[in-house]
Amino acid sequence: MNLIKHCIVFIFISLLFIPKINAQNFHVGGVFPTIDHSGTISNKLDYSLYYFAAFPLFNLNKPNIKNNSHFLLFYSEQALSYNISSKFSITASYVFQRENVVYNNYVNENRFYVQTKYKHSIKKTNLVHRFRFDGRFIHNRYTNETPFTHRLRYLIGFDTPINEKLYLTAYEEAFFNTFKNTNSIYGENWAYVALGKKLNPNNKIEAGALYITWNTGIKSWFNQYYFQLTWLSYIDFRKNN
Repeated sequence: MNLIKHCIVFIFISLLFIPKINAQNFHVGGVFPTIDHSGTISNKLDYSLYYFAAFPLFNLNKPNIKNNSHFLLFYSEQALSYNISSKFSITASYVFQRENVVYNNYVNENRFYVQTKYKHSIKKTNLVHRFRFDGRFIHNRYTNETPFTHRLRYLIGFDTPINEKLYLTAYEEAFFNTFKNTNSIYGENWAYVALGKKLNPNNKIEAGALYITWNTGIKSWFNQYYFQLTWLSYIDFRKNN
């Protein structure tokens, strides 16, 4: 029953942010391989490395893998976190992202972020709240300019055990543009739900559904539906001291 309750709450929160489907929206489906590595340096310092690639394979309105499949995104993130307590941390990171990765119309973005994260538990369920500020430098290849923009992001997520090896995890994240002359304040949304398996104390895998939507204009959204497969690994360097 607890799993059902968590799923209902997650779906309800997601529906508050997911835009309505209409004819002006574009819908694609694909795969989203991800590597999520983290480690503990000391009682106060952690690091993390996060990499993913997004491959839309077909237009959901007119499925055709041969014509629609492409390499949309490559993302790399390197972060360092300071643990104020067991529940609260602050993080700084450098991110490189490339859109339309192997094509002539590629777009490079260099980004930094600072964030706070608060974790707590209700019985066996772990909850997380994350606030992030993104500072973005997106290069315009046509004007050769790299303007600075920024946004705020809020994520709420959870994981809860099913048995000793399996667990359910999900999150919902909303993105809000904060720079002047933005086309829209609410610019992006990510929602994720997956089944995870603990392989050993240092490695896990997750498989599930990821929904991403980008605001591309007035009442126009680019909706992406992915099967996400994630390898999660962890190292505690304190054990080697």
